[in-house]
Amino acid sequence: MTVKTYHEPVLRLSWQLLNGMKPACGRIKDVMSKHLFVFLIGITLVGLTACAAATPLPLPADLVVTSPRGDQRVIAFLYRDERGARLVNSLSIARDPPAPLDPLDRQVWLGDLELPTDLSLVKVAGVQYGLVVAQGDWLPEGQYGPDGLWSRALASPRLSPFAPAIVDLATLLATDRYESQIVQVRAALLTNGDTHLLVEEIGPGGVPAASARQIKVSFGEPDPAALAHLRTSGSIQFGYVEVIGRWRQGRLESLLLTPLP
Repeated sequence: MTVKTYHEPVLRLSWQLLNGMKPACGRIKDVMSKHLFVFLIGITLVGLTACAAATPLPLPADLVVTSPRGDQRVIAFLYRDERGARLVNSLSIARDPPAPLDPLDRQVWLGDLELPTDLSLVKVAGVQYGLVVAQGDWLPEGQYGPDGLWSRALASPRLSPFAPAIVDLATLLATDRYESQIVQVRAALLTNGDTHLLVEEIGPGGVPAASARQIKVSFGEPDPAALAHLRTSGSIQFGYVEVIGRWRQGRLESLLLTPLP
């Protein structure tokens, strides 16, 4: 037997009608109106929160081509070495030491700044790096940093940690909720140098398993040091990897490629 529960005003109204009493309609209407108002406000707030959470932030490279001014927010890798800190779009951790892949004109200079205590950065071989959300005043194009090598800079940067959503290929292909979002995926990478695929599972020689899902991968900047860790079969390189990238229009734009054992 299914037992249904009802809101108190509805129970009271039903009891009054069953007992031949004149219901206190005004009071009931007031109570119901209050609850309806609270319900609608709650739905509105949830909707606004969901929209805000789903709004993708740009990478520094997206803004560089638009000559932005004023306060801007981006997702990027914070990278700091002996020359100073900057925001970069893609990174190679297969190099020694780890280094940005994108050229200087696509990086954003931050300078010598005190890092927030809540940032959890990887520290290796004298450099630090990690994903962040950065917000600050985008300065006019100029010459920044040592020897004026950086043409873009962010003044008074405010940094907060960012963790990408961990997803699998099945999830990416089944929903559009991650469109233009930064995600983290583990799968097998197959590449012939021109075409790059992420495959759910591979067998001996890098042959994809039957019915294995696959997606295309693009590299804005190649990472030959990471690809050198893959195995080779003829003209094909293959191996399991972890990719942090931006999922956009059915393709994963790689920002950080990590070969797995």
